[in-house]
Amino acid sequence: MQPHTINLMTRTEDRAVVVERVIDSTAQEIFDVLANPASHAAIDGTGAVRDPVLDAPTRLHLGATFTMRMRTRLPNLTLSSVVQVAVALTHRGRLTNVVREFDEPRRIAWRNFGRHTWRYELEPLTPTRTLVRETFDYSTNIAPWLLELARFPSVNRRAMQQTLDRLAVVVGTSA
Repeated sequence: MQPHTINLMTRTEDRAVVVERVIDSTAQEIFDVLANPASHAAIDGTGAVRDPVLDAPTRLHLGATFTMRMRTRLPNLTLSSVVQVAVALTHRGRLTNVVREFDEPRRIAWRNFGRHTWRYELEPLTPTRTLVRETFDYSTNIAPWLLELARFPSVNRRAMQQTLDRLAVVVGTSA
């Protein structure tokens, strides 16, 4: 039987990139993956996220701090890759995040030193199908112009689509 997963929408708003996808899984199952830092490397569409630092919590909650290891070698010579690796290197290959929004199983979001937010919103469509909306909100970033110059909105849009595809696989749906 063919899986019923479809990419619904991708849009860019004022300094926010939003990607949506329907995933054949419950909101709780998806939220459980997002709330576990150990699963972030498996779902990351950028290839930049590595395993969490050993003292990361096993389950995120509002106010939780978690540190992820980040790629420190250039995958290519694009400006976005150079900026990403430079940031990782200046932070010793680690990036610390703080959970800023937490409404289980509907929404989770975190932010790092750059003050942009990665948000996931889950909207149950049926008991076993969920609309997942990932947002890269850089409207509060300390240097949004740099992110735009390095083309992070378009780079992240593609990576976010891959993240949602990987998330679907992790929760048991084929991409």
